[in-house]
Amino acid sequence: MRFAPVHACHAIGNRQRGVALIILVVLLLIGVGAALFAFMRPASQAIERDKVTAAALAQAKAALIGYAVAWRLDIPGPTPRVGDFPCPDMNNDGTAGASCSNGGGTTLGRLPWKTLGLPDLRDGDGERLWYAVSTNFKNNPATSCVLPSDAGCLNSDSRGTITIRDSTGALINDGSNPDPYIPSGAIAVVISPGSVLQRQGTASPQDRSCTIGVNCDAAGKCTTAPPTLTPLCNAINYLDVLTATDDNSNFVDGSSADGFINGRILDASNNIIVNDRLLTITYQDLMPLMERRVAKETFNCLSAYALDAQNNGRYPWAADIVLSGGGDYSDVTDKRAGRIPDSFTNTVSSSSSVMKNGWTPSCNIPIGTWWINWKELVFYAVADAFKPVPGTPPPAPVCGNCLTVTVPAVTGQVQMVVIVAGKKLAAVAGGQPRSTASDKGTPANYLEGDNDWLAIGPFTPDGFTKQPAGTSFNDYLLFQ
Repeated sequence: MRFAPVHACHAIGNRQRGVALIILVVLLLIGVGAALFAFMRPASQAIERDKVTAAALAQAKAALIGYAVAWRLDIPGPTPRVGDFPCPDMNNDGTAGASCSNGGGTTLGRLPWKTLGLPDLRDGDGERLWYAVSTNFKNNPATSCVLPSDAGCLNSDSRGTITIRDSTGALINDGSNPDPYIPSGAIAVVISPGSVLQRQGTASPQDRSCTIGVNCDAAGKCTTAPPTLTPLCNAINYLDVLTATDDNSNFVDGSSADGFINGRILDASNNIIVNDRLLTITYQDLMPLMERRVAKETFNCLSAYALDAQNNGRYPWAADIVLSGGGDYSDVTDKRAGRIPDSFTNTVSSSSSVMKNGWTPSCNIPIGTWWINWKELVFYAVADAFKPVPGTPPPAPVCGNCLTVTVPAVTGQVQMVVIVAGKKLAAVAGGQPRSTASDKGTPANYLEGDNDWLAIGPFTPDGFTKQPAGTSFNDYLLFQ
């Protein structure tokens, strides 16, 4: 019998121990990797959920702003106003409620995703979004605007009335708007409810159920009256509470105390007590787009009037600034700058009865009631070469007596200018008061710099300025 040399046995043993050590190291690495993966996976999943939530909130915000700005205004009857938001969805069917009232608690509900033309948006926890709207911007019932001076008119001087706090309790938007010159209150808020929690002061977790055939249908539409009797449609089962005045399931419109609070918030034991995520729509988000829409509608009306063959490229006289401040928007002979006229009697007579006595059919100004909200804040000027004249011959395509607009370079050959006044500014003309007829008849209370034509002499409305909005200028201009 032959035996392996001693040194060979040692070599075999060493190799076996080496293999065992490698296996041990591999197993250890696998174990450590598994532990790290298990540790990191919840954080990774939370990040992904947050991404889904952020994207859904952003898409909802963009859709709401687009909806409010893009209303059709060419339908006869009580048309919506530029800036009107839909009522919330109260029964989980995706469509806006027919009406909503802060007094009835129906300005808070789910996002009406079908009405907005959106997919069925969900947050990172698979829940549909919720939504609240300020009383000044809800479309039905709208605030009262019978005369241009009414407080309920929806225009540049309107304010959102919803209060928002961040997760530390710091006030972000004050629905009471304590500063008359700085819009603070939110116009609307979109809310991701997140996963089920046990609301503070309750004995059980939030109930998000319904029973088909009893209190909801097969599509999840709540069938009780009111829908909030069904747990699935009750805000307390989705939106969280921190204090009595920080309860996201119930807000007071126009209150600086009772609004919404943004999560995530932990208690002293590191338990999550608020996981609602908010995205707000503010004055700064919406109003510039509203002003542009109104300027474009006005510009289109004036352009269509001039392009009508009967008018031969000429524009109507303006309404006098002082008279319109008192409510008379008739056109006035020789007024090349003022507000938009309601009637064209003097335009017709100045053109020897050639020019038309009214807007063209494509103009949306006389349709419905939306224009009442804005007519006090919209101004207009026409170049001398394009004013009404006897016989109304077509003006030369290039004139030497046109308006000029500084943007900041000087632009010549401008036939007419439309100006939409922004909100009143504290730093201009004594705060630009707009309450009395005298206030309303003063251009400086609406227009800044060169746009206040009376500041540079009577009947010289020939130089205007277009520049970025700031503390001393916020006019929006369109011209051609």
